[in-house]
Order: sequence, then C-alpha cells, then structure tokens
Amino acid sequence: MTALNPTRARLLETFGLDVELVQAEGCRLTDAGGREYLDFLSQYGALPFGHNPPEIWNALNSAQMSRTPAMVQPLRALEAERLAERLAAITPFDLGVVTLANTGAEAVEAAIKLARARTGKDLILSTLNGFHGKTLGALSATGKPMYQKDFGAPTRGFEHVRFGDVAALEERLVADGDRIAAFIVEPIQGEGGVICPPEGYLDAVIALCRKHGVLSIIDEIQTGLGRTGRLFACDDCVEAPDMLLLGKALGGGLMPISTCVARPSAWDDRFGFLHSSTFANNNLACAAANAALDTLMADNGALIARIATDGAYLRDQLDALHRRYPTVIREVRGRGFMLGLEFQKPFEKGDSGTMAFCGLNGGFIALLSSYLLNVQGILTAPVFNDANVMRLQPPLVVGRAEIDRCIAALDAACEILEEGNYSALMRHLVVPEREEHIQDTTYLPPQQGPVRADPQPPTGRFCFLIHYTEEEDLFRSDPSFASFNPEERSAWLRWAKRIGPGFAWPIPESRSRTGATVEGMIMSVPLLPSAMIGKGRPAARAMIQSAADMAVEYGACRFGLGAFTSIVTNGGAAVANRGVPVTSGNTLTTVAAVTAIERIARRVGLDLATANVAVVGATGAIGRLASLMLARRVGHLSLIGNARNRHAPQLLGKVADEVIRTLLNNDQSFGAGMLRDSVRRMLSPTMSREAKDLAEDLADACAMEGMSSPLATTTDLDASLAMADLVLVATSADIALVDPTALRPGTVVCDVARPPNVAEADLERHGVLVFDGGLVQPPFPIDLGPFQTLPANLSWGCLGETMLLALEGETQDYSLGRDLVLSEADRIAAMARKHGFEPAEPQWRGELLKDADFARVASARRRAMLPNFARHTKRPEKAAI
Repeated sequence: MTALNPTRARLLETFGLDVELVQAEGCRLTDAGGREYLDFLSQYGALPFGHNPPEIWNALNSAQMSRTPAMVQPLRALEAERLAERLAAITPFDLGVVTLANTGAEAVEAAIKLARARTGKDLILSTLNGFHGKTLGALSATGKPMYQKDFGAPTRGFEHVRFGDVAALEERLVADGDRIAAFIVEPIQGEGGVICPPEGYLDAVIALCRKHGVLSIIDEIQTGLGRTGRLFACDDCVEAPDMLLLGKALGGGLMPISTCVARPSAWDDRFGFLHSSTFANNNLACAAANAALDTLMADNGALIARIATDGAYLRDQLDALHRRYPTVIREVRGRGFMLGLEFQKPFEKGDSGTMAFCGLNGGFIALLSSYLLNVQGILTAPVFNDANVMRLQPPLVVGRAEIDRCIAALDAACEILEEGNYSALMRHLVVPEREEHIQDTTYLPPQQGPVRADPQPPTGRFCFLIHYTEEEDLFRSDPSFASFNPEERSAWLRWAKRIGPGFAWPIPESRSRTGATVEGMIMSVPLLPSAMIGKGRPAARAMIQSAADMAVEYGACRFGLGAFTSIVTNGGAAVANRGVPVTSGNTLTTVAAVTAIERIARRVGLDLATANVAVVGATGAIGRLASLMLARRVGHLSLIGNARNRHAPQLLGKVADEVIRTLLNNDQSFGAGMLRDSVRRMLSPTMSREAKDLAEDLADACAMEGMSSPLATTTDLDASLAMADLVLVATSADIALVDPTALRPGTVVCDVARPPNVAEADLERHGVLVFDGGLVQPPFPIDLGPFQTLPANLSWGCLGETMLLALEGETQDYSLGRDLVLSEADRIAAMARKHGFEPAEPQWRGELLKDADFARVASARRRAMLPNFARHTKRPEKAAI
C-alpha cells in the first residue's frame, strides 16, 4: 500500500491512470517507458503555459540568482507588492485591494471572512452544484452534498439557490437580504458540468446584490486569466463585483498562489488586521505570478486573442463531433479553452451492464478517460459534480495540430460507444500482466451515485441486489465481452471485483393494482458464486453490507437480496439493522415455486395427493419452506441433503420434525396432506411431550398401519431422484447437480436455484419437464435492461417480494434466516393477490414452455403407466399466487 493517499492510489490503479510520468514540456507528458501523452487537462486549468514553461522558470531562477528573500512575513514583500499593483491595474473597474493566498480555497475563505467582517452579517449564499473548494468554509459554499456530508458541512451560515436563476436569487435577497453577507458565484460552473448561465446573468447578480446591500463575489479561480478567451470572464460586466477571486493559472503552472481582489468599498480594516497566512505574500510565488501576467499580457494580449480564436475552433470541432454522434454526445458547453463534453447517460442505451454500472456510480467518464489516456494518449478527466461530463481544458498555448489530435481520439471513442464495442474500451484494463502486479485488491469506496429528485424517500422506493450467477451472465449483460480470451475474462472479473458494489439499473415508477407506486434501483456486487463462498465469504458479506449502506443513502425503504447475496448473509440476517428493512425474498420465491408446481402438475396429469416429491436442498431456507408447504399437498415427500455435510442427517431430521408438526397442526384447509387420520391420532400424543424425533414416531405409526412412512430423509441424491415424480431443487451449490436426462420419463423438475442446479439439456426425447421456479409476473412492465435474463416482464420471486413489501409499506425485516414460517408465506401470497402479482408462465432458461412440452410429459406418464397419473388432464385456468 502506498503511503500517499492509498484510496486515491487504488482509484488511479483501478482505472489504469497510474502512469509514471517522468518528463513534461508544453502540452506533452512522457512516461517512464518513453511514451508521449497530450495534456488536455492542464491540472484543472492550473497550467496556462503547459508544463515547465521557460518564462516562469526564468523568473524563479532569477529570484535565486538575486538571492531575493523568499519569505519575510510580517515585513514587506516587494515582489508581492508589485504583484498587487499589477492585479489592481488589470482587474475591472475599481477592484484594487489585494489579499494574497496560496490556493483557490484559501482565497474563497478570505472572501467569506472579509464579507462577514464588512457587513456584520453571517449568511453566505451560493449556488447549487457550484464548486468553491474543499476547506470547510469553501466546502460549505460548494453546493454538492456528496463532498459535504462526511465532513460536517455545510457549517452554519451557508445556503444555496439555483445557478442561472435570477428570479430565485431575487426572491432570497428580498426575503433575507438583511441576513446575507454575500453571494458567491462562478461565471461558468466548471465542476458543475461546464454550465454557462443565461446572457446577462452576472450583471443581474451584481445589480441585485448591490440593491439589497449584499456583497457580490465572482469566483474566477478557474475561468480567470485567459481561460475563456478573455482576461476575465466578467470583463464585459456593466458594474464591478465587490470581490474577484483568482488562482490556478496565476502561478504560471509552477507555484501555488491565489488572490481575493476587492473594491475599496468592500474592504474592512478588521479583516486586514486579523487575517494572515504564513506562506501568502512569499516573493517566490509572487515572482512566478508576475511572470505569468507578463506572458499573458505580452504583445497586447496576443495569447488571449489566440485563445478566443482557437477555442472557437475547438468548439466547432466538438460541435461537429456532436452532430456525427448524437446518440453518444448529449451537449457541448463552454467558452475558449474551458469546454465540457456531456455524454448520453450510459444506461439509457441499455446494451451494457458495465456501462450502466459505471454511469450510475460516477465511473463512466473515468473509464472513458482511461481509454483516451492508455489507448489514444490523451489526458483528460471528468468534472467533479457531473458523472457524464468530460472536461477539456488544455494549456492555453495548445495549437490546432494538438486540437486535431484530440478530436481524432474523441472520434475513436465515440465510434466505440456508438457501435457498443465496449470490449475495445476495456481491453487495456484487462491485460493479465497488469492485473497480476496489483497488490491491493480492496474494492473502491462508493463514488458518485444516482441523483434523487426528492431527498425524502417515498414509501415505495427499493433497492435490490444482484450478482453474476454464472460466467455466461457476463456475456448476457455485455455481449462484446465475448471477444475476451479466457485470461482477459479472468482479469476483467478481478477488475470488476475491485470496483465493488454499486447501482446497476433504474426501475422507473410503476403502479400496482391498488394504485400504490414503487420505484427503485437494481444494485450489483460484481462477484460470481465461487468468489462468495469459502474464504471469499467474509469479503463478499462486507461488500453486501456496503451495498445496504448505499441503499440507505439512496433513500430506499426496502433492501432485497438476490441469489447468493442471500445465502452468504444467512438469509439476510447479516445485513439487518443497518437503517433499511431487509428481505431475502425467499418467501415469495417459495410461494411462487409451489404455486407453479401445482399448476404444472395439473397440466401433465400428475396427482399431487399421491405423488412422490423430492426436495433437493431441503435444509436451506427455500427448500425447508417448500417442504412445509408441499407436505400439505403431496402423498410422499423425500427431503434430500448434502452428502458432503456431516451435519446433514441432523439438519434433515430437524426439518422432518417441523414438517410433521406442521401437518399435525394443520387445520386441513389444504387437505389432510401426507397423514392419514389414524396416523395423525397416534402421533398427536407425542406433540404434548415435545418429542424430538417425530420422524421415527411417524415411521413406527405407519408400520402399525401396515404402510411405509410418507416422509423420508436422505443424502442419496441419485436413488431419491430415480423414484421421484416431481423434484424441487433449491440448493446453494454453484454447479449443476441434477442431470435431467437421467430421470425417468414423466418426471417434472422445478429448479429454484440461482445459478441453476439442473444441467442444460435437450429434453425433447426424454419426456422430462424442467422449469425455472420462483418466478412471478408483476402487475406492471418490468425491464432490467442488460440484466434481463428472463422473458419480458417476468421477475425473480426475490425481486418480486422486494417490490411487494415496498408497495405494501412494510417496515419490518422479512424472510430473514433459514426458519421461514408458513403464516408469512400465506401473508405474502395474500399481498401478491392484492397487488396483482401473478405466477409466471412456466419457462426454462429464458424460453417459455409450450403446450407440446406438457403434452410430451403427460404422454410419457401414460406410457409408463405411472400409478398417480390423472386420466383427465387439462390446461388450468390462470391461478393467482
């Protein structure tokens, strides 16, 4: 682990941005291997003349040769005095009282202090989505909660209005002008997405502030000193702001320095007396700043004029790119060499799970920047506040040849995005040799997540967690990844694991039969089942808990677990009590599976009352609840456990006892189930003794009646399946356990497991029917985009239960742990009927079963003359859950 900010180091390493840069000159950077890169970022605009500009180095070397005292606080600093006079001369109107600082954030802090001292008022007003720095005062003025929430910001005395909205500003000034010390605003919201305000906005801001006795502060730390094609973005304002903030470019790309330039009427001697900074006013930084001003102003500002001309050329080329790729680029914004390229939201195209995931979690532009750097040799980066905007801020000395090279690289990237060839965008990140040298595999902390329109969660907002259940899921969600070779595929899975959990796909607002509404987010942990069990279980569980915390932050009122995320958290128990109600979804999954079994049994002529039913995985949550439910309906039940688990006999015995107790307590509204009245009478006395081995008592009672026990427990999978009429498979294995071609003709198999536990096979000649259990059809269309592995508008039962509980407004955890109860199953079934959730039409591996499939199994049962074949088969009416 690196000593220098290991979190940031992991981020750079993960996105392939950890190049070792050893040389730089002008607009070009060179890495340790001698490869050259074109810089279109210029340290967020802090390199006005590119890297190592000789004009600035000459000034620093001159200071060394003349032995100028670098720091002489609190005495006079002559180079600082010279700089202040020059700033006073070039800034608009009567701006002329200079306070020097080291960074842009310090200049903002100085302006806030000066405004409060001068006005005697406390409140600082700024704009939503603005950016003013990351020290506590500047951070409080920054209108982005993501940067504030973990640091006690905003502090008291900071509020925000919409950027560019003169009416909103006037409303606040009219209402609270007597409390507002200053309004701070950027001429162009840089980190907010390179957002330009309406024409005349700054003039209106200055006039309104002056009218209401509020100081106006124009933050030109990023826009100032030539960046927009003018010396200052506010050059054409009718009146001067009360303060103008500069930074970044002021140091000429070699020294940190910034300034707050105020009008005399805004100055306050208390501030001048009490405010100071150890390193501000240092002669060395001021010498660099003076040289920077010399360079900018040379030849009557010829460089600034060229920025305007070449900036317009760059903008024209970007606009042409936009016209060529309207499905890729949403908008081009900005002025001069401060431009932003907004891309279409990746999930809207719906053809890539990876792009949707990166887009929803703030990583899309980072991924695009990684491609541009590693493949095209162009350095750029996202803006801080908008996950879909790429910043283009080259050094001010960039020429048209460099602009053309950047445009060609962007064209190549846009072509990849338009064609959906995302493997080309990712391939440089999945080089096996690169992955092998990475030591720190800790997943990244959550990045910028999806924006909520309302901060208060509605009743029906949910999050549902999924993962790759098998390697084929990778190609289903990202078809272009099929071009990866096995080594690249493994490297990609390792890369995805380091990305960690996040949001994967939005579910828009939908309405149930009752009129209740639900909306939510599919979330993802990028893990295969094999990475979630054994030694990987603690890390997987931690990742799932992190996903639950993200769901809380998103404002979800229900967090659901899909597939192995339920298994590795003990049916959700390990995720409970984290601020959001949790469900494993196992109850509705089981209810849907058993309902489907009943329907399909009727269609193939299988009489459940005399059927031999085998439950594979009977000791798990779904298998156990299914056993309790099926025992009320079937003639013989075999509970099958894992032969490799030495505790399986005891666990099976416990489930068998629960089955018998359930039958003895059954009010027979479902029928007598497996127990004859005479056997029931013999067993009833054991209930009062709290007998622990009811299965033995049942076997004894049946023997006395001259019959075999209708309940068996075993770990002999093959022997049990050989005798089964119907099989329900619900294990936590990540491999296929059941070969359907080895089953006797006429057998029906319900596979609830994810990944599937039944091997894929062509069953047309075998007379066996396999279907995916636990699926439901919600009362509204549902589209999972690239994660849609089911036929249209079908849902897994666990997702269905998550949505159902959100619709119902349930606030308690549900379906947690292994010991699910029948009363909750009946209640979930009632909720499903109420809201209009129907059993899914039977399907297997994405294909709906046809009438011919059922007829083939019914025919096989007739030919085999199976004893429980019902002579009169028919397609049942569509039943509710």
